[in-house]
Amino acid sequence: MISERYSAGLWVFAQSVEKHGGYDSAVSVREQIRMAASVPGLKGLELIAPAHVSKDNLKQVTGWLEESELQPVAVNPYVWTEEIWQRGAFTSPDPKVRRAAIDTAKLAIDIGHELGTRRMCLWPGEDGWDYHFQVDYRQLWDWTAEGLREIAEYDPETFIGYEYKHNEPRTHSLVSNAAKAALLGYELGLKNIGAYLDFGHALMSRENPAETVVMLARLNRLVGVHVNDTYGTGDDDLAVGAVHLWSMVEFLLALEMVEYDGWLSLDLVPKRESAVGAAKRSIANLKNYRKMISKIDRNLLSEAQAAQDGLKAQDVVQNLLASD
Repeated sequence: MISERYSAGLWVFAQSVEKHGGYDSAVSVREQIRMAASVPGLKGLELIAPAHVSKDNLKQVTGWLEESELQPVAVNPYVWTEEIWQRGAFTSPDPKVRRAAIDTAKLAIDIGHELGTRRMCLWPGEDGWDYHFQVDYRQLWDWTAEGLREIAEYDPETFIGYEYKHNEPRTHSLVSNAAKAALLGYELGLKNIGAYLDFGHALMSRENPAETVVMLARLNRLVGVHVNDTYGTGDDDLAVGAVHLWSMVEFLLALEMVEYDGWLSLDLVPKRESAVGAAKRSIANLKNYRKMISKIDRNLLSEAQAAQDGLKAQDVVQNLLASD
């Protein structure tokens, strides 16, 4: 079994104001941490620098985390949404903006050291394009590679997972699938660059999330995992299991098969529902799916897979739903 460690991005508890605005009033970082601490089974948090934690409030945030008995899992640089990044972060045509993106990532690494984590989920959401002929793709890839090299070499012990995404907010994201994220690390020859695998983003990229797990693990490029759900056409960030039950079960089984020992981190954006309620439901679902996996007859499944018999494989897993 994979380690049962559940975490969440602190943004889950921000009532969606950090993405597209929300129906509820914004709450403070301290209150977000308190909300996270109220979720049964949630033991870790991903933080955004400097949105959640900065050099100025580091001591306070450290105290709030200790008080809530929540472990820092990753510190991620805030390189999207704000006006400075509207033309891109690492791919901005303005060299001053590109420098600011690199410096923000280095700040996240420094804060991560102080908090005791050496892991980063990197999502430069504005790095991409909207129109044909808008950009020189060669230049965008050069700037991305140069920026990532500088960040990764700043601290070779901090693992940087590029959270790829097909689109949104751009019509086309530069690093739009798992293979591109993995290839960046290979091109640069750096072992601490890989992919942060977001379940919903994989679906948006028309990937089978379970297969993506195997591919990234095979290349030693699986830095971290975000779990959520989506209908597949957009980044819905729904509660885990709301749409793709079997895909999630196979995803968790794949993580077990590759002996993934990291956190399962919730990346949800509850727009109308309770953030705490969505996190509770997600962790409860994950635990239920793990119980389902423990009941799979591995011998029968292996036989079906050896013959590549889809219906026999379905018999093995669908029978889990049969009543006694």
